[in-house]
Amino acid sequence: MIRARPGGLLRRLLLFILLFSLCFTVLASTVQLYFEYRREMRDIDSRMELIRAGYLASLERSLWDLNQEQLNVQLRGLVDFSDVARVQLTSPDFDVLQGNPDPVGPLRIDRFELDYQPPSGPVRHLGQLEVSTDLGAVHQRLYATGLTSLLWMSVFLCGLAVALSGLFYRLVTRHLQVMAEFARRIAAGDWHEPLHLDKSRSGNEDEIDTVAHALDDMRRAILNDIDRRESDRLALQDNRDELLRMVERRTASLMRAKDEAEAANLAKSRFLATMSHELRTPLNGILGMAELLRDARLDEREGKRLEALYKAGEGLLSILNEVLYFARLEEGVSHPEPVDFSVHQLIDEVLTLLEPRALGNDTLLHCRIDPQVAGLHHGAEQFLRQVLSNLLANAIKFTEGGHVSVEVVVLAQAPGQTGQRLRWRVKDNGIGIAPQMQQKIFERFTQASEEVAQRFGGTGLGLAISKHLVEQLGGQIGVESEVGRGSCFWFDLTLQPATGVAGVAPSSEPGQALNILVVEDVALNRDVVSGLLQRDGHQVWLAEDGEQAMTQCSVQTFDLILLDVHLPGISGVDVCKLIRGTAGPNRHSRIFALTASVQPALVRGYLDAGMDGILAKPLKLETLRQALAGQSAMPAPPHDDETMDWPLLHTHRTLLGEQKLQGLLAVLRDSILQHREAITEAIEAGDCTEVAHLAHRLAGSSDSLGFRALANVLRALEEAAMVNDESALGGLAPQLHEQLLRSQQTLADLLHT
Repeated sequence: MIRARPGGLLRRLLLFILLFSLCFTVLASTVQLYFEYRREMRDIDSRMELIRAGYLASLERSLWDLNQEQLNVQLRGLVDFSDVARVQLTSPDFDVLQGNPDPVGPLRIDRFELDYQPPSGPVRHLGQLEVSTDLGAVHQRLYATGLTSLLWMSVFLCGLAVALSGLFYRLVTRHLQVMAEFARRIAAGDWHEPLHLDKSRSGNEDEIDTVAHALDDMRRAILNDIDRRESDRLALQDNRDELLRMVERRTASLMRAKDEAEAANLAKSRFLATMSHELRTPLNGILGMAELLRDARLDEREGKRLEALYKAGEGLLSILNEVLYFARLEEGVSHPEPVDFSVHQLIDEVLTLLEPRALGNDTLLHCRIDPQVAGLHHGAEQFLRQVLSNLLANAIKFTEGGHVSVEVVVLAQAPGQTGQRLRWRVKDNGIGIAPQMQQKIFERFTQASEEVAQRFGGTGLGLAISKHLVEQLGGQIGVESEVGRGSCFWFDLTLQPATGVAGVAPSSEPGQALNILVVEDVALNRDVVSGLLQRDGHQVWLAEDGEQAMTQCSVQTFDLILLDVHLPGISGVDVCKLIRGTAGPNRHSRIFALTASVQPALVRGYLDAGMDGILAKPLKLETLRQALAGQSAMPAPPHDDETMDWPLLHTHRTLLGEQKLQGLLAVLRDSILQHREAITEAIEAGDCTEVAHLAHRLAGSSDSLGFRALANVLRALEEAAMVNDESALGGLAPQLHEQLLRSQQTLADLLHT
């Protein structure tokens, strides 16, 4: 019995088959009727051809003989033809009609001309024969035939549809109902009764069997999972207290790791977004060529522009260095070193640098400084230079054929505060900013409108960076603008009085002429370094890669080798190892690394390779002269012991400066204080995973800053934790405690705290 519920597969299959059968039946019947109609028309054509060939001649003879009786007989014979309703002969002598005078159905009328050829004389036209065929009879036969065919085909196809539906129910639908009921039992929690299908077993399984096996496998998997979960629950219950303690430790560790990861990610993002070897390489060429041009004979205006260019390059270099020195230990906020500077000179240099861009926009630059502004101040001159440059560059960019002005006024200072509170204004009469965008204009990647972004380009980062720098310096920034009438960007800062300490180190004089090999793969960098050296009277040899350097070192002795770290083929570090490890004239020559990669974690590798010092790109004349004079080569440390790598620490001080080194040491101190208690608790609890994690993090930080003994103990702890050796962890705990205390004391001495 077929049971098809509304909307079920069986009902839909039956409806689909019936609909298909109906369409097929109608189409087949139509085709059949078409061919039957064609056959009927061919039969009529055959009869007409028979009349033409067999009757016309005799009719023409009878008509010529005026034999009316014979004509009637012949016409009655034509009427007896199938479906011929009427025959009419028309001539000057006769008008004979045989058959139904007024037939009902539609007619087909065929006309035949009657012409007779007498024995002598021309052909004579005797009249016309008109034969009317009753198409109604043809249509009735076609209707009867089509109806009969339609009925038989419908009966056959409906029977086929019912048979197929029954077969589908037996093979598929009833099994699907059983499987649906099985799934409902599984959902209700009855997992123990297997799935059984009421079907005969054969050697070959079909898709229904495959689905049934899959459902039963799912039931068994659920049972196994339940048993496994119950076992796990019992095991977890037995160790609940220990796990709770481990979770608490791990949660605290994760919170620390989260804070560190967020800070490290911020530093890493800034580093990757701002600094690369390709960026420092052209900057090296710019500053080097500007250094070489300082001795050229330039007029006052060109010299002023060159100085502004050099100052701008130094400012960019300072910013790049700030990003570069965000090494793995640097997790705080970086500040530039405060220096004494002149507000008047700063504005003059920025305006000089941007003047060509303003002239290209037909824009005039103006400057007005309050007479009360002090001659010298002490503060973050590079940050201030960048903010002012960003605001002025934006104003010039969006002002065409107008004017841009810089104003500095002294604000009233709060009681008890020192220094001068200055308001800086950058005004323009450019395109302006809509009111709804003024609150968002300082956000990252935001511009005044989509139209402005398409027309003027840019990334939308300048104002966001300016806001960040001003707030870092303890100030405020804002904007006042009106669309079509211009904008006024302002920021307030408090600048302290000048300290009176000169901001520029005394220049070094050129020393004794030396034979120097410069190994550098970038042609611009080679030109810069060789130009600086040759100007001081040194003999310079150049090499583009490690192979050329090794060839020259094998045949000539050099007083100094300046070796780029990143070289094609053999790296600079490997070249240094080859020179130190091969008997030759330059085995004991001074070798300096020439690199843009001066992170603390990398410096150790340069020194271990046998280098005597590091020169950071881009090169400056003073730094180069100090290196040649031996001032930046690694002098002997004040003391050395097994616990500290003092030469490495001194290298960091030389490259990074005292302020940045102090910041790195402070970060290491805070990291030790933060992790000391956690790693001690993890060792006592035997939590090897947590010990390995904390020891790995702290070991890298310690080793990067030269705390070799602490790093060695931490790495030993990490190795023991990786193999779950709890006894080794307990044995290393006293050494760790001792080294942590000693390192904290060393950090306190270095930080003067």
